[in-house]
Amino acid sequence: MAMRDSRFDRRQAIRGLAAGAAGLAGLSGGRAFASSRFQVGSDAAPADQQVMITSWDGEGLKGECMDLYEGVYNRAGLSDLFSEPLTRMTKDFGVIPGTALGWDCSADGKVWTFHIDPNLKWNDGTAVTAADYVETFRYSADPKHAWDFTWYWNGIIKNYTEATKGTVTLDQVGVRVGSVPTDFEVETVDPVPYLPAMMLYSWPLNKVALNKYGSGKYNINVSTSVTSGPYYLAEWQPDRRFVVKANPKYTGALKPNITTQISNVVRGGSNFLRYQANEVDSTEVTSPAEIALVNADPELSRQFATNPQDFRTYYMFFDINTKPWDNLKLRQALAKAVDREGIIDAVLRPLAIPAYSWLAPGFPDANQEALKPIQAFDPAGAKRLLAEAGYPDGRGFPKTTLYIRGSAQVDKDVCQALTAGFKQVLNIDLTLENLDQPSFMAKLNAKPTQIAVGWLSYGMDYFDATNMLGVWLSGGRHSWK
Repeated sequence: MAMRDSRFDRRQAIRGLAAGAAGLAGLSGGRAFASSRFQVGSDAAPADQQVMITSWDGEGLKGECMDLYEGVYNRAGLSDLFSEPLTRMTKDFGVIPGTALGWDCSADGKVWTFHIDPNLKWNDGTAVTAADYVETFRYSADPKHAWDFTWYWNGIIKNYTEATKGTVTLDQVGVRVGSVPTDFEVETVDPVPYLPAMMLYSWPLNKVALNKYGSGKYNINVSTSVTSGPYYLAEWQPDRRFVVKANPKYTGALKPNITTQISNVVRGGSNFLRYQANEVDSTEVTSPAEIALVNADPELSRQFATNPQDFRTYYMFFDINTKPWDNLKLRQALAKAVDREGIIDAVLRPLAIPAYSWLAPGFPDANQEALKPIQAFDPAGAKRLLAEAGYPDGRGFPKTTLYIRGSAQVDKDVCQALTAGFKQVLNIDLTLENLDQPSFMAKLNAKPTQIAVGWLSYGMDYFDATNMLGVWLSGGRHSWK
């Protein structure tokens, strides 16, 4: 299913999000978007008093770093503000220059050169150069680092996969400084015409600091943090709050309109209620009940916006390398036992639409209608397939745990509906277990994976079908072949 969540913002300047459910298609975001200019109201506070307050889930997440290349799933609030990627995305999903003023590709399509703006500086006065990007990409491939997102570059950058396995040295990874210090060269395994789009995820760490401190965690210490981005670290209290302030030495293109950003650590409770109490300036709306309250309130409705930012699909997955999930008919039986429309009507509307294909409507190469018959709700067909798989009327079906990432109530509600449907249609039982995001991803990324059956979501990183479909490559995010 594809689910959407939506966002309030009193400032009306921050991105919207959308979240979802499997077999559900949804929306959410974290890419580098180009900023749009907006008019400051006549009653606005002075620039040095512009403060944005948000919240960060200290119960389901672990704030251990501030940079994507240190860790994707354990970043704290207000992360990825201390450097900038080579490219950015427009509101229409086009790719435009970020720190790279432009780029070109070799005749064989395998060597890309990104020309970094020579005016960019770290706040210690040193230049941002290709060496920072080279060191960052090598660090991400270092098996000692065990980065949690290596699958993104596996099979793309030359020798990247091999480096993560320790079969080649890091200096053999296909990234290097070009003919001038600000030329960053990337050599790929095969021609990758969408590589500039992939570089939305290319925030560099500072080479000198990375080598000095041994990891990107230098950016969680005010005294050692180095930034070339629009903000610098002003406060790091992972049990209380994170604070960043506008970088007065910033030389990039996206000057911050908000002087101070504060992310308060919260545990439990409702961010919707926090927003209503003016404790936060922006929040996501994640339940039909909250949507109903918004629609009934003219002022809240005025502050409300939706954004299909990453075409997110929520889904149930299996480790097909272990029994019984290596049985195609068993997996097909479960797929046909899911009443997507019924779950949406009962639990999710208007936050979701059914997902009968991996790619959400509107995404490049989406083919929802053509693929719908494969996973359409068909109780009789589901029972027949289950019997053919060796479990007639559910007899002999093994004890199974369905792991859920995070503690969001909407995920719990959907999974309860899923398991109730499996019981009703197939007479099989699945036990639900919630794991916080870092624990879930650690189990998922383990080789071999430690999650046989799970509930998860994925949204685009860049606007090309290769990204969404890439999670199913053998050796990638999932145990698939």
